[in-house]
Amino acid sequence: MFLEFPLKKFPELFLFTSDDAIASQAISAGVDGIVIDWEHVGKSDRQLNYDTEINADTVEDVARLHATVPTANILVRIEAAPGIMEDQVEAAIGAGAATLMLPMARSARDVEVFLNAVNGRAKSVIQIETQDLFERCGDLKDLEWDYAYIGLNDLAISRGREWLFEAFVDGTVDDIFETLPERKIGLGGLTVVSGGAPLPFPKLFSEMARLGCAMTFMRRSFHREIVGRDLKSELDAARSLWHAFDQRGPEAVAHDHRLFIEAVEGHAVSIGLKTA
Repeated sequence: MFLEFPLKKFPELFLFTSDDAIASQAISAGVDGIVIDWEHVGKSDRQLNYDTEINADTVEDVARLHATVPTANILVRIEAAPGIMEDQVEAAIGAGAATLMLPMARSARDVEVFLNAVNGRAKSVIQIETQDLFERCGDLKDLEWDYAYIGLNDLAISRGREWLFEAFVDGTVDDIFETLPERKIGLGGLTVVSGGAPLPFPKLFSEMARLGCAMTFMRRSFHREIVGRDLKSELDAARSLWHAFDQRGPEAVAHDHRLFIEAVEGHAVSIGLKTA
């Protein structure tokens, strides 16, 4: 399946870090926000044998970054569990968070409970990363969340799959964007223009551009790949690449999409995974 979506402005960009110096440098270079990650209950069991990142940030990290990097949009990913979620919403907002992210929602009701707890005091990000919520994605249309982010790792785990990028090939990602038109949806991640593994960054970024991705995170490989490079220059290069994607005609968009799918399927074959 191939759909062409209208390109939007360069995605809002967030970096996972609790390091004051790194956060300050990133914001000065043009990163929009800093992520403090409180989601860890049950995560190590859920993501066992998957190449994922688990953090253990604190309320003190939020308060400190809010004080030392006051221009940063501090995003806190909270726990989804009832009771814990509500308490963490209060703690995060009290410490200075401007945006809160809800992981592992399974229904519109889960999202409603979260939004009621936030009560307009911060922006909201809903992670679409369970098969249950994907199947009920249309129920999110009329809820007043600010962003949704497609979590490819946990979505694959929820489906019992090993293939992270299958959601691109089988149409799942397109379905989400099509089901929630005119809403701000994010996915994927950003690193240096010459980086990215197993997929080169420009190929993934091309697909993010086709979809009109509204937000994203710095990929885990970014911290390794930025060594010896100037962050602002790399972000400028990414913005130039995005602008180039904006100038593509329909045939070029379709061509680049085919190359992306071929790269994804080729990677899957190379590591012994079935693509159909």
